[in-house]
Amino acid sequence: MPQSKKSRDSSGYGADRIKVLEGLEAVRKRPAMYIGNTDVIGLHHLVYEIIDNAVDEVMVGVCNRIEVTIHVDSSITVVDNGRGIPVDKHPTEKIPAAEVIMTKLHAGAKFDNESYTFSGGLHGVGASVVNALAEFLEMEIKRDSEVWFQRYVRGKPQGHLAVIGKARSTGTRITFRPDPEIFSEARISFGTLSQRLRELAFLNPGLTNVIADERGDREPRTFYYKGGITQFVQDLSKNKKVFHPKPIFLEGEREDVKVELALQYSDGYNEDIYCFANNINNRDGGTHLVGFKSALTRTINSYATNNNLTKNFKESISGDDVREGLTAVLSVKLSNPQFEGQTKGKLLNSEVKGVIESIINERLTIYLEEHPPVARKIVEKCKDAARARTAARKARDLTRRKSALDVSALPGKLADCQEKDPAASELFIVEGDSAGGSAKQGRDRKYQAILPIKGKILNVEKARVDKMLSNQEIQTIITALGAGIGTGADDNGFDVSKLRYHKIIIMTDADVDGSHIRTLLLTFFFRKMKPIVERGYLYIAQPPLFKVKKGKKERYIKDEMRLEDYLLELGIDNVKLLAENGKAPMAGQRLIELVKRVLKYYGMLHNFEQRKRDPLIIDAFVRSDDFTPDVLRSPKDAEKMMKRIRKEFKEVYPDMPPVEFWLPEDPEQNARMVRCVSRKNGSQMETILDLKFVTSPEFDQLRKLTKAMDVVGEPPFLVENNGDKLSFVSLKEVVDFILKQGQKGQEIQRYKGLGEMNADQLWDTTMNRETRTLMKVTIDDAEAASQIFDVLMGDAVEPRREFIQQNALNVTNLDV
Repeated sequence: MPQSKKSRDSSGYGADRIKVLEGLEAVRKRPAMYIGNTDVIGLHHLVYEIIDNAVDEVMVGVCNRIEVTIHVDSSITVVDNGRGIPVDKHPTEKIPAAEVIMTKLHAGAKFDNESYTFSGGLHGVGASVVNALAEFLEMEIKRDSEVWFQRYVRGKPQGHLAVIGKARSTGTRITFRPDPEIFSEARISFGTLSQRLRELAFLNPGLTNVIADERGDREPRTFYYKGGITQFVQDLSKNKKVFHPKPIFLEGEREDVKVELALQYSDGYNEDIYCFANNINNRDGGTHLVGFKSALTRTINSYATNNNLTKNFKESISGDDVREGLTAVLSVKLSNPQFEGQTKGKLLNSEVKGVIESIINERLTIYLEEHPPVARKIVEKCKDAARARTAARKARDLTRRKSALDVSALPGKLADCQEKDPAASELFIVEGDSAGGSAKQGRDRKYQAILPIKGKILNVEKARVDKMLSNQEIQTIITALGAGIGTGADDNGFDVSKLRYHKIIIMTDADVDGSHIRTLLLTFFFRKMKPIVERGYLYIAQPPLFKVKKGKKERYIKDEMRLEDYLLELGIDNVKLLAENGKAPMAGQRLIELVKRVLKYYGMLHNFEQRKRDPLIIDAFVRSDDFTPDVLRSPKDAEKMMKRIRKEFKEVYPDMPPVEFWLPEDPEQNARMVRCVSRKNGSQMETILDLKFVTSPEFDQLRKLTKAMDVVGEPPFLVENNGDKLSFVSLKEVVDFILKQGQKGQEIQRYKGLGEMNADQLWDTTMNRETRTLMKVTIDDAEAASQIFDVLMGDAVEPRREFIQQNALNVTNLDV
């Protein structure tokens, strides 16, 4: 029946307002539906989609190597040696199957069990979604002795799939760059991808995963493990004191579900359980996790009862008790997995729960009977946990959330806000009463609450819940937040929906003690209230580090980089760098850009010095036009180049102790390498410059900076300042002079305590929504975060010592 004009309402809403999005247009219009969000999590999910397609090849036994490369332009390449995507024409779509996969939603070979018995891909949208959300995507396929290639721009083919060469092997190479029109944050994390590839290497023994990052001087990482998830658990527990050196490994298969479980107990108080279904990391758990927890609790209780280990024990052992100090990896493989959403964070198959329970009940019972010493240690650990849980009950009751109107239930030191809507409320956790006083005076009491804490809270990484809840400062924080504490097994367990504030802001001093307090608070939230972090409710305030004062004018500056920029702007006034050959002098913005290049160049040289490589030698070879890959590949040209640099080095640095130069062979690269030994302050320093160095992005950036600096000619450099002419032997001296000019008459104060600020200063710089900067705390990788907290906050000293030794050179601010 034709639509009547009367069917359109007063707002103009009619059939013509209904939009139909075709093909990949829907993905670009609503990307969050397919990848979760368009921030850093969704960005990495794109890479996971391509990697997971390669892993599906691994699971059917036709692939054993995956390589991932992050390029300088933020594009990513994923290469596998699987079968290669089919290139023949699709029977109904009449275009190559590879193009169908890349351009059609719900197209793939995983809707039946013929090509893939097990797979992580289910919906046939992964590759096409990546293509839709990529600025460009290039697909190279090795199959049937030929190499096929096709390029796409924002999901649209830029030509037909065509043969570009011959192939001796098979596999697929995908290169794409996330579209900046879609993603606000387009920087891929090397660490996050490394963790995912490491997980996959553990889950698939025999698989080699390699990741390289061309954006800096970082070594490629290779992951290959024969031990499977048993070795995975050992690695996760390496910073803990374990009860049994060898993890318990259980496996079984029923109803077409394969189950593998590795678990290990330590003397810690936290549980770390990682669940995977068809190699997909199910961060939100699912039916396999429910089945595992149920089976573990029942089996341990049954063993303890049957062996009289709980005789005269008044408490019951709960699920929380049996998982205290547990590290476990659970991996299931099934033919038709059902996940919650395209991001696959949760497994939904109901039949998996029963399969897991029956296999673990049976196999774990056998293990405990065959290993009574280990079994007794586990039961004793569970009993200790049960006692502590009982002791904590009274302390937990003190933190039970009261009605939002019951002001008397809130801590006395909390200056609450008037707003009752959690989404519009903020809580500042402030270090010290002095800063707390300034924050209370300076805040907007309508929506900002202030909670001062005194001193350092308890390190919850080393404490059981009863000890944690007896800590006055932690009690105060829990009560102020109003969401309870615990797993939710009790009536007052932690419930994120009852949280009184949806912005919890840690505001501490910019010194060592402030950093320590911030770390203790982060440990508390990560270990005991992780949903707060996962939902993006936790922030770190960014108070200014400097106050610059000249006369009555004051300016607050966040960090050293911005202070440097500010001083440059001041120092550049009335300063000109005189050029050769009568060219116009360099001043203003052009001079600032030159100075920034000089600072960046010498900053990079300083980084080399921290890595025990002589910056003067690096500088000499970077400035040498004939130091190239081709020269290193030619022994004759390399000797000629080295002879010239030796001579120039002696002329430029006549007072420097003699430097020894060699040109040994580099058999791995089939070239020569430069080896230099210099002496500085009585100590010897060895610098090696090989083919890898001269082809690195870091070298390329250094060379580009030298070319940009060469525009001002050769030294000496003449500078005119207020009519006076000064001469400098290097651009570094020119920059130092300009910075000193900027500091003249300036009183620079570095803040170490928030209490040094007045209330109005704290409001203007750190608390005002219009002017402040907040850093959101996120968990890119829960496993990596957990290990960091184990190392930095746990009992074991040796891993912490190793961490400090490995990262000491990366410290930029050390307050001693």
